[in-house]
Amino acid sequence: MAFCTTCGAQRGNGNDAFCASCGHRHDEGAAPAMPPVAAVPPPPSGPPAVPPTMAPPAMSAPATPPPAMPPPGWQPPASERSGRAPLGVIAAVGGIVLAVVAAGFVGYHFFWPRSGAGSPEDAAAQVMEAAADQDPVALLDVVSPAEIDGLDDVYDKARKKAEDEGLVDGDGITDALDIEFDGLEYDVDELGDDIARVTLTGGTYKASWDPEKLPDRLDFLKDESDKESDSGDVVDLFEDEPTVITVKVDGRWYVSLLGTAADYTYQEAERAADDSDYDLASPDWDLASDAVDPITGDTPEDVIANLVDAVNSGKAENLLANLPEDLVKPLRPYVPVVDDLQREGGWAEGEIGLTVSADDLQLSTEDLDDGQVKVVVESGTFTGTAFEEGYDADTGSAELDGDCVDVYSEGYHEGGGCVSDAPVARDLGLDDLFFVVSEVDGGYQLDPGATLVEYASTIVDNISSDLVDDVVGDLEDEFDESY
Repeated sequence: MAFCTTCGAQRGNGNDAFCASCGHRHDEGAAPAMPPVAAVPPPPSGPPAVPPTMAPPAMSAPATPPPAMPPPGWQPPASERSGRAPLGVIAAVGGIVLAVVAAGFVGYHFFWPRSGAGSPEDAAAQVMEAAADQDPVALLDVVSPAEIDGLDDVYDKARKKAEDEGLVDGDGITDALDIEFDGLEYDVDELGDDIARVTLTGGTYKASWDPEKLPDRLDFLKDESDKESDSGDVVDLFEDEPTVITVKVDGRWYVSLLGTAADYTYQEAERAADDSDYDLASPDWDLASDAVDPITGDTPEDVIANLVDAVNSGKAENLLANLPEDLVKPLRPYVPVVDDLQREGGWAEGEIGLTVSADDLQLSTEDLDDGQVKVVVESGTFTGTAFEEGYDADTGSAELDGDCVDVYSEGYHEGGGCVSDAPVARDLGLDDLFFVVSEVDGGYQLDPGATLVEYASTIVDNISSDLVDDVVGDLEDEFDESY
């Protein structure tokens, strides 16, 4: 059995001059006994301009071989021309197109570089590399998307404004600072299937500062600082070996800022518990991988009502179920810790607790991208009551009207004010109190990460040249007074 050396199709009788599928002229001599193997190119080192494609697989011959294709350039007599391509050629071309499209999809899905990293150690290493390169975009690329999704666009806008104002130049944030790391070593503690702690255990650094490389807009700093350099062991820069918590999302590993903060908080609490001979419960790391049914609301009012119910239930797991799953993944292991503390404090028995309410809400909404909705609190009253058996309950409330807030304690007015009364807040467009909800399973949940990104985007959009002049001027005055 013989095969075409170009497309891999089976040759009819092994003696045809041209391939019936692709028209390739067969070389004289023996044809290969097996179809050629399509080579798959290695994954690209960086994002290509278009999704990569792999060579189509060899096409099998039809049950009845089509007639041999004549050599290129040959045409039949006028009486034999039909104006249509031979059926065998159409089928062959169609098959190749489908194969290329399918292979391209597979190549894109498996080989196209995605955000995150292939392992917890790689995620931590990319953070250090991004820091040395002064590359916030690369840094954001390896942070849990649920925590900072959209922040890269905010940075791009901020960077463009900073360039326009002459505050940055070069590829990084500033050419005046140069950082190099070498021989970094990490220790990985796989806490669970989808969560790991990475500790920086060794390596060296070199850092240099050259104020002469600052942009002209910051000339006043050149006269107030000298060229400096430093080097040493990275770990010596910290009181303890630095650690980060990494989480696995959709098969990729990311650094979790929220998880890292929770880990440091727990370690501090554990040290305090040891000093007081208290047996603090341990996190259940397997909970980070557990699937949880989300609690969603059909409207923004429902979202707030769900959160109120979760707080009043006194159960941490209910509160986390009201928030995006990937965001709270690194917090779930601490639910047993919180439950144990509540039992010790009498919370579970009703001896101590907290109740909250949200009344007379007036909300307005604005659709954002990717199933997100910005919810502006036009007015409303939020009340909280803390109680402990044997003591009088303490009640406080906040009444919102636009961007103004009045605070009450036990019915007495304690103070208040309007965000827009602060000139800087007004200049930055912070004249609304809002939050962002994201669509989840046909409903909505409060999205703290998206809320912070929307506030950051609002601030960047409203930074004006006059405001930059004021900030730079104030900074220059402070340096003049200090030096």
